[in-house]
Amino acid sequence: MHPDRTRSHDPAGLKRCSACWEEKQAADFYESGGRLSSYCKDCQRQASRRAYRQRRQDPAARARMRSVDRLRKRQERVRLAQLDPDRERRAGRARRAALRRLIAAHEPEYLSLLEQELVTQGGGQDG
Repeated sequence: MHPDRTRSHDPAGLKRCSACWEEKQAADFYESGGRLSSYCKDCQRQASRRAYRQRRQDPAARARMRSVDRLRKRQERVRLAQLDPDRERRAGRARRAALRRLIAAHEPEYLSLLEQELVTQGGGQDG
C-alpha cells in the first residue's frame, strides 16, 4: 500500500507554505475538501490580489468581469423577486428613508452642496 500523500502537514499541526517556505500552523492555511492549501492564507491573499489587479488592467478581462457580474446580479434580483415580490418596493422605501435621515443629520452640509450645485449648473448654462 502506498503512503497517503494527501497529508501534507505533520501531526504537530505544522505545514510549510509552498510560496514563502515558512513553517506555519495548520490554522494559517485554507482547507478545502479535507486538505490544506499549498499556500498559507497570507500568500494566498497576496496571489489573489495580484491576479485581481492584473485582470483589472486588461480592458477585455475587465469588460468580461463586468458583464459576468451584471448577469449574476440580474439573476439574483430575479430570484429574490420570485421569492418575495414586495422586496424591491420595501428596499426602495428603506433607501429613501435612510437618505432623509442622512440629510436631516447633516442639513447644513447638504444645503451647501445644493447651493454649490446650483451655482455650477447656472454658470455652465450662462457661458
